[in-house]
Amino acid sequence: MISFLTMKNKYKHPMHFYDGVQNYKIVQTSLKEENLYGKVDFEKKIIYLDPDQDLPDYKKTLLHEIIHIGYDCFGLNNDGNMPTITNEYITTVTTNMMQHCFYCNRDLFKFIFSYTK
Repeated sequence: MISFLTMKNKYKHPMHFYDGVQNYKIVQTSLKEENLYGKVDFEKKIIYLDPDQDLPDYKKTLLHEIIHIGYDCFGLNNDGNMPTITNEYITTVTTNMMQHCFYCNRDLFKFIFSYTK
């Protein structure tokens, strides 16, 4: 069992992500002991993000974890099971996945793509 310390949310944004089928809770917690900035627990449907990052890096990490979920939805979840992928295939999957994720999570993507100094 993974133990983690949940802290007061440093960054304010929607604390859930919907992949079109399932909801994922977003938890801001220290991942320092694991030497990570973010991770997805697919079984528990939780995105863990370490808020000890500056805002631009935090947003990149959140998007990175969302992309893991999006690829999982399109069957690209396990490196060992990956087909030989062409540039056109991965571009098409990424385009479809990002468009789908955006439409299901507009407020979260507004946060991710909002201007940051």
